[in-house]
Amino acid sequence: MELRKLLEIIFRRKWIVLQAFLVITLTAAVCSYLLTPQYESSAKLLISSSDTASSLLSSIGLSDLTDLMSLTGSDTELQNNIALATVAPVLNEVINLLQLRDNDGNLFMPQDLLKSNIFMSTLFPRPKVNIAEIEETDLIEIQTKSPNPLEASMIANTLADIYIDSNLKQRRQEYGSARSFIDDQIKLAKAEYLRALEEIRSFKLQEKTIDINIETKIALEKVSELMQQKEDNIIDLAEVKAKIKTLKAQLSTQDERTVSGSAASENPQIEEIRKKILDMEFKLSEALAEKTPEHMDVKVLKLKISKAREELKKEMSYYQESSKDLQLLERELSALEIHLVNVNQDIEKYMDLLFTIPEKELINTQLMLKTTASQELYGALLEYLYQVGVAEAMTLSDIRLVEAAVEPDFDDPFFPNKSLNILLGALIGMIFGLGLAFLIDYFDDTIKTPDDAKRHSDLTLLGTIPRFKKKEDAIISSRDPKDPVSESYRTIRNSIKFSSLDSPVSNFLVTSVLAGEGKTTTSVNLGISITYEGKEVIIVDLDFRKPRIHEVFNIPNATGVTNVLSGEAALPDAAIKTDVPGLNILTSGPIPPDPGRMIESDKLHELIGELKKSYDFVIMDTPPLLVAHDSIFLSPFSDGTILVLESESLTLRAFSQARELLENANVRPLGMVLNKFKAATGSGYYHYYYKKGYYEGQRK
Repeated sequence: MELRKLLEIIFRRKWIVLQAFLVITLTAAVCSYLLTPQYESSAKLLISSSDTASSLLSSIGLSDLTDLMSLTGSDTELQNNIALATVAPVLNEVINLLQLRDNDGNLFMPQDLLKSNIFMSTLFPRPKVNIAEIEETDLIEIQTKSPNPLEASMIANTLADIYIDSNLKQRRQEYGSARSFIDDQIKLAKAEYLRALEEIRSFKLQEKTIDINIETKIALEKVSELMQQKEDNIIDLAEVKAKIKTLKAQLSTQDERTVSGSAASENPQIEEIRKKILDMEFKLSEALAEKTPEHMDVKVLKLKISKAREELKKEMSYYQESSKDLQLLERELSALEIHLVNVNQDIEKYMDLLFTIPEKELINTQLMLKTTASQELYGALLEYLYQVGVAEAMTLSDIRLVEAAVEPDFDDPFFPNKSLNILLGALIGMIFGLGLAFLIDYFDDTIKTPDDAKRHSDLTLLGTIPRFKKKEDAIISSRDPKDPVSESYRTIRNSIKFSSLDSPVSNFLVTSVLAGEGKTTTSVNLGISITYEGKEVIIVDLDFRKPRIHEVFNIPNATGVTNVLSGEAALPDAAIKTDVPGLNILTSGPIPPDPGRMIESDKLHELIGELKKSYDFVIMDTPPLLVAHDSIFLSPFSDGTILVLESESLTLRAFSQARELLENANVRPLGMVLNKFKAATGSGYYHYYYKKGYYEGQRK
């Protein structure tokens, strides 16, 4: 039952549904074809540490530097790499290299490639870059969009190349810091060595000496051994200090986001906290897919992540302050410093033994030892500088391009998807049209079907009259008697006949609630239908405000009821026989200045009585109830009143007002007629009668 009602509403509002469907579908189609197409391309990068450089260093005898390389080549997280690939310097280099400009000819800003208004970017597309991690891999994907397919692929490939170069420069910069420190130490060592040579030369020139006395050889050899130990200690101290400075520089670059493998191995708590953060971030992404950011589970996860990151930060700070490598080097430095103190003490002890040796011999020995130490230190620094330079030159990037972006097909843009848009437009149009149809029908309080009329009134439904397609088809005299319209009036005629078996109806009033509901056409067709029974019928136009009977029969309204009442014409002269056998009409005549007074006059009542005697049936066409109350005044002079209702036009409010007027006047109509009824929107018998071949079967 409910499904049938829904189908009735859809059919009744089919034009609304069709219009909404066509408008939205055509809008989607037009927009899809008018929007500037956008193309998408992507390049894939692999993030992985390479052992090639370490192997090469070991093969040439520089295996001591492999540990340093492992420190500088830390396992950078994918998210950090994604962030580094979208920093302003990298994007600016891409923009300048490809000359990416807006419609005004200005170069884009880096943020223009990363963020854009969805609405504006749809209407005025521009290049866009998005970098994302490929799940469960060490790959990141550079996705680019542009209204130019070639530009889309070039942006992706250029950004990949620039980022790889930037990563390589960053790794080599770590070696550059160590090389810069060694360069400074070499300059100091070289200056000290040259100064020592100059002192020896000056001393020998001043003292005019070339060789050392043999008698001091044994003592000097011991002192020389101690001095050698001291100089070795100084060299070791310089090397350890250089390593400590390099290690501190490396440790300072690490934070809670960039954790090296050595940090994780030395402090398992760091790795455990990192895994916990990653696990909670994964749970957070899953929670956000199903819940809102304000959900308690999401807030709890965010709070746990924040606390875990603070804990990781503390562990990293502790690791930087208590690194095993750093502690080992600092202990080695302390040991060397203590050893140096001990060596200096021994040298002073043996130097006391040399007081007997000539002063110039002592000075000469000291100068020679100082020169030797400076020379060895200078040579050691040069060797270390060479090793660092080789390591720097052999450094490789831990990022490499595994799949270059290709130019997308010009005929296959990423956006808009015309077929999908049209399909969605059609779906949305249909849903919107159906919703609008149901909404309009919900607020539509007009009487549409016979069921509506019977549900809102206790009056008898005499019958329904279908809507005419043409005005000239309104009069049933031109129709086949077996035509559905003729049958509908025959049904109403029979309903009137059987409405009161005790007192047969021979005259009645025809009125409506509002103007234009078809009361005049109903009066005429009922009169014609009654004549088919061999009755003599007269239709009297008592609508003195807007008479229409003469218009239906296309005759002048010069003589009629008003002329008879005024004595200007006799009733037989005023009555007009029509082309329909047995059908007579009495027009209203000239419109009186006071129609209400004419209706209430005794002469009119007498005229009605005379008509009843002269004709088998008298049908009186009266004004609408809500326009004038003429039908209420005339109801006592008729056998009954027929109320004509227009389907899909008359509101329940107006119908209720008309019923209230009739009830207040104690007028009980014979029944009501539903006029201009769209049979196809009905159900049950009406639908079958008008649409299922009854008429065709009758004609056969």
